[in-house]
Amino acid sequence: MRVVVLSLAVLLGSAVAQHSFRFPSSTLSQIRPIAGFPDSRIASGPVRSSGLGPIRGSSSQVGLRQSSASGSGDPCRPTPCGPNTSCSVNARGIAQCKCLDNFVPDGNTINGCKPQCVSDFECPDDYRCRQTKCERVCVPGACGLNADCDARNHRAVCTCPKGYAGSPEVSCNKNLPVVRANPPAPPPDPCFPSPCGDGAECRERDGRAVCTCPYAYEGDPLTRCTRVECVESSECPTNQACQQQKCINPCTIPDICGRGSECTVRNHQPVCSCGRGFTGDPFVACRRFDPQELCQPSPCGANTNCRVENDRAVCSCIDNYIGNPLEGCRAECVSDRDCPGDRTCRDNRCVNPCAYNACGENSYCDVRNNRVTCTCPQFFQGDPHSRCFAECTEHDDCSSSQACFELRCIDPCVGACGTGADCKVENHKPICSCPKGFTGHPFESCRPFTEADLCNPNPCGTGADCTPGHDRSGESRPVCTCPIGDIGNPLVSCQRGECQSPNDCAAEETCHAYHCQSACFTETGSVCGELADCTVRNHQPVCSCPPGYSGDPLRACYTAATSRFASSARFSAGRT
Repeated sequence: MRVVVLSLAVLLGSAVAQHSFRFPSSTLSQIRPIAGFPDSRIASGPVRSSGLGPIRGSSSQVGLRQSSASGSGDPCRPTPCGPNTSCSVNARGIAQCKCLDNFVPDGNTINGCKPQCVSDFECPDDYRCRQTKCERVCVPGACGLNADCDARNHRAVCTCPKGYAGSPEVSCNKNLPVVRANPPAPPPDPCFPSPCGDGAECRERDGRAVCTCPYAYEGDPLTRCTRVECVESSECPTNQACQQQKCINPCTIPDICGRGSECTVRNHQPVCSCGRGFTGDPFVACRRFDPQELCQPSPCGANTNCRVENDRAVCSCIDNYIGNPLEGCRAECVSDRDCPGDRTCRDNRCVNPCAYNACGENSYCDVRNNRVTCTCPQFFQGDPHSRCFAECTEHDDCSSSQACFELRCIDPCVGACGTGADCKVENHKPICSCPKGFTGHPFESCRPFTEADLCNPNPCGTGADCTPGHDRSGESRPVCTCPIGDIGNPLVSCQRGECQSPNDCAAEETCHAYHCQSACFTETGSVCGELADCTVRNHQPVCSCPPGYSGDPLRACYTAATSRFASSARFSAGRT
């Protein structure tokens, strides 16, 4: 929906509707401000619309909406324009108001037009007011022949250029030397010495001295000439203007602005404006403004809405209509043929039908030649006009011997294993293995098994040696052993032994199975006989019977009584 904002300044006049005037052409346009007072007054503020349509600016021509109170069909009968204007109808049938020659808009042409000027005060310094029209001061004939013309304060100042003499208002002639046989004595100069006052100029006229105050000076030239306060407004403060060679506040001039208007000075010029919340012609009168007037009558085109927002008329097309709301809105379409090929007509608007659920759930929607085509995505099934669904979204949607891949239940073994490998499915996953009698990487390839494969790769523990062998049943099996000097479980790991010889152990220890242990004791007890003593010499155990004992210290030691009992027992045993 297109929205156009008509600001209060556009509908009721620009913030500074400037009505200062330069020398106009035959067709008046909006006048630009003039850089110096007393050039013109400047009006700012709202300009009345008179209920005849939107005003696009305060130019000399204003277009009006077609209307005719008499029903004649001629927008200019009766004329909607103000005094001193002419009304014409353009090619679009809209009435246009235009100021007559030498007239300018009085706010706007609906209010009417007023004279360009009524006094020199309303013209630039180098213009003067003649028959309500600002005309240049220095025009052909304003000064004499060969004279220079300088416009000052709306008046022509004529002077003879250098090398010329005469009366500048009549004629200036070039100075020519006069040759005489006996030139007469020059007449006395009445201006030498000057009889005039301080600052005055002395000029000879008919043999007499004429004293005058020079331009921009005033006073009695016979006594003293003093500089005037100002000649141009630029010599005054910016909040003052030069009037009759005095710096004054131009807003103090009686009736400079209309009733109820505000006057401020901008760059030496009085600016008349209607304050915030007021409207009207600031040169005539200001009245309180009702913002609702912005839409009464509506400045918008046909099939539009007008609303007031922040002192602005906002024009917008009614629902489902498009176009420029200032000119009029229209329905975007009546049938699908009025829309591009990828759109259809819905409620007089060309829309994408796919945005209105034209197809079923999970389906693809495509529009070609104003027609909707619904399709299910790849690997989906179902009716695209109602619902498309996938065969599976996770493995559990399939049987245990299948897996979900790209929304379909498939055999996961297809292409999963290497050459010659066997594949079986467990819980939706492919398990690859080499057949009996084969070896290799089942995900790459399997090959016939050889004895070299028993130990490649090495199945034994860390540091253990692997050699091909056989078990009790004659089956080929790897045999794991720890290297000489190493200890440990060859199926787990082998590490270097604690010792290689007794000399690697402490003096009272010896090396057994690569471990340092007591030379006199093992896991089963003393290495000597019963009651025998054990001492270590050079890492070796030495067994001996203690004093009072006899016997074999490697077997047993005993006392004499024990020895007789033992002998008697042996004898008795021998006799039986």
